[in-house]
Amino acid sequence: MLAAKWRNYETQRATNKIIEMEKIESARELFLKTLTKMGIKYSSSSAEDFIWFDYQNVDLEAEEDKDDRYITLEYMYLRDLHNAEEATRMRRIINKVNCKSDVVISCTVKFTKFRRKILFIEEIPNIEDYLRAELQEVIRAYELFNEELQKELSKDNNTEESDSYDIFSTQTKDLFIKTITEMGCDYEKWENDYSSFESIVFDYQTEKYRATFLEHTKKVLIELHYSLHCVDLSDLSGVNQLRTLINKVNQEHNATTVYTIEREANKMYVESSCTIPFMAEMPRLMTYLHSVLNDLGDVKIDIRCEMEDPNEIEDKWYLHQEPS
Repeated sequence: MLAAKWRNYETQRATNKIIEMEKIESARELFLKTLTKMGIKYSSSSAEDFIWFDYQNVDLEAEEDKDDRYITLEYMYLRDLHNAEEATRMRRIINKVNCKSDVVISCTVKFTKFRRKILFIEEIPNIEDYLRAELQEVIRAYELFNEELQKELSKDNNTEESDSYDIFSTQTKDLFIKTITEMGCDYEKWENDYSSFESIVFDYQTEKYRATFLEHTKKVLIELHYSLHCVDLSDLSGVNQLRTLINKVNQEHNATTVYTIEREANKMYVESSCTIPFMAEMPRLMTYLHSVLNDLGDVKIDIRCEMEDPNEIEDKWYLHQEPS
């Protein structure tokens, strides 16, 4: 008798769960509905799960992630690389842009691809504005890329672009500091002569992070304050292993991981960062920030587990990158 009641209970529970799941739209369905509301025409292939659409005269592509909660936005720039010199130049440009944008950029001999994986669920407030901001981020990454490419082509690398933004508001900074204070994090102001944006350094769990406030877009650039790892440029095996590992963690994490070359030290350093929207309208900000910081911490763990000798002394190197 008791066993029969338990089976009926489990059956009803499973049925309720199925009904609840059916009510939840997949990221693809929600994405198509949002494009329609925004007046954006699109074409799609149910067989391949791709969605093609035009936004601000740019041909973009979108694909649903396997867990039905994420959408990957893509833009493909077609340009052949004819020799090793052009390939080296392209890698240099991509490294520069990756330091200023949260869009992941990769290239082959035929094309350069811009990819941005975004959470896309019904709980996101003002989802149309959210999508516009993310699409604009992809386009902005391409514009930064094209700008750097033109500089390289014209060999005019002696002048640096000045930042034209004036920061009047501190709403994003105040909200972020309030949130990390509630999380029990200590922080202090960080002075950076290379940037016009305000930054702080704060402790979270066992790591030190830096937050830079982009008030004009209500976003925060969060970085691990020290390099994740470094290898000597003469260690070709280590350099190749690190490049492969960077590609791997960029596919597995939302954070953007890149390498930089310090010629004077003759070393390659690994840096990881994430640019996130941070607004009072967003639900559960503390949980959201925990997730972002944990993802950055996991990147560091993944890289060090693969690369570091447990007895190696940690080589800390302050990062001086201009935020986007």
